[in-house]
Amino acid sequence: MTGAEYIARFLVRKGVEVIFGYPGASVLDLYDSISKTDIKHILMRHEQGASLAASGYAKASGKVGLCIATSGPGAANLVTGIADAYLDSAPMLIITGQVDTAYIGRDAFQEADILGITMPITKHSYLVRNPAMLKKSLWEAWEVAISDRPGPVLIDVAQDIFKAEFDDADPSDIVLPRKRSNSSTVESQLDQINDALSQSHRPLILAGGGVVTGKASKVLSKFSAKSGIPVAFTLPGMGLSIDSEYRADVNILGLAGIYGSEAANAAMEQCDLVIAIGCRMSDRTVRNFKLFSEGRRIIHCDIDSAEINKNVVADIPVVCDAAHFLETLCNSENIRPANSLSSWNEYLKSLKTRKPISIPEQFLSCREILRALNNCEAKRNDALYVADVGNHQMRAAREIEPCFERGFITSCGLGAMGFGRPGAIGASFSPPEGCKQIIAICGDGGFQMTLEELAVLKATKLPIKIFLFDNFSLGMIRKMQDSLYEGRHTDSELDFNPDFELLAQAYGLDVARLDVSARNDLETKLNEILDKQENLFVHCVTGDLESLTNV
Repeated sequence: MTGAEYIARFLVRKGVEVIFGYPGASVLDLYDSISKTDIKHILMRHEQGASLAASGYAKASGKVGLCIATSGPGAANLVTGIADAYLDSAPMLIITGQVDTAYIGRDAFQEADILGITMPITKHSYLVRNPAMLKKSLWEAWEVAISDRPGPVLIDVAQDIFKAEFDDADPSDIVLPRKRSNSSTVESQLDQINDALSQSHRPLILAGGGVVTGKASKVLSKFSAKSGIPVAFTLPGMGLSIDSEYRADVNILGLAGIYGSEAANAAMEQCDLVIAIGCRMSDRTVRNFKLFSEGRRIIHCDIDSAEINKNVVADIPVVCDAAHFLETLCNSENIRPANSLSSWNEYLKSLKTRKPISIPEQFLSCREILRALNNCEAKRNDALYVADVGNHQMRAAREIEPCFERGFITSCGLGAMGFGRPGAIGASFSPPEGCKQIIAICGDGGFQMTLEELAVLKATKLPIKIFLFDNFSLGMIRKMQDSLYEGRHTDSELDFNPDFELLAQAYGLDVARLDVSARNDLETKLNEILDKQENLFVHCVTGDLESLTNV
């Protein structure tokens, strides 16, 4: 068989169901081989859309997202999605074509050093320039992508390697990455952890994306209910789901950090112990690393030892996956009764009351739409939410309560505008169990960065409802300019937006409109929208520039 045929067979054996990509000359042999399998290929309209869709697929499912692009500009266009997957720990396999082996390094037509370009944003990468490397690279790359802390791995294959002849034997010399010895196990730190818990009067669990990746939502729910420790989460942690068995006993504080809820941020400021699980302690969550480190004791558990002590100093470092950490704590006999923290929990619960929305007369508010959407209880229980990046993203994180694990995904660490449509497309092909539709929450700025992917919606597996919040501006940037630059709105106003409804219709989408005239029966209209079984573009005219600091 040829190299291209071996790759196609490998992907079939790994259970790959869908690939997102864009063909080009250097990968045509691979495309031809894939076409002879049952793997579904989704032709995106830009390579950036392909990598963002693969990232969305991985975030929604936990499976490896696959994307393919040709050499040079095709490979370079994948960078945004690769970086998104890297920062959000989403497993991806990226296969790119390269010029023929004899031309590598000679500035050949459409040659680019994609390994050099992506080295800082991949777990590992391979340049396959001789036949002996191909099989080993594929098998190793797959294991690297899914092992420990997941992430993207790139394989750059010279065009002539796709055509080279191979036998059908699998490699026998696969070498997986070496692991450093770990002295900071949960077992070795358990006595210290128990002492810290017994001495704490205001503890807090800060749950990050590692809880979601580690499938630890249920055991986190059990530990919180058993111990009485309230739970706040980071933006990647939005995908966790408190188990229904324990929900009544878990004090959920919501999103913590720069755009977090009042209760979560009060807990972050006033706690005397933080149990940080699977989070990077980034600047979006902790504004002052030094003050935060000095003001409380910190138990930091992460599967990646590089994250421990990177931003904040951990008093008790633990290197292991979230599920094992939480299961060990649950099984400890030294957890004190939950009612010992009753006053701390009552105080935080008093801060959780949602403030009324200040409603502008001439426009619907982004928040009132999202709050009404969240209140559509029967429909909310079958939807996965995908947020683009901007004001609407942070408001969605505040107002939307996902109903199942991986029920809310977005571009967290990278904050890549344009994620919404391709992310929703990718998520539609492997959604969480029980999901029947995808709700994409987008702003008018990010929407126009990947609007060409509207053409792909006809191929999606589940219906996608795109809610476009049209406020005629780059809302988050405009508010920063109000706060920091005396209201000088330099190039943050979108004065020449297209007719979004006509644009959606040009791509064959049905259109609905929500403006101020819908205010009195907003939930009724939203229920009608969510009842529809097909893709739908919902134009939300908000003109909404209210400050996020007051929500």
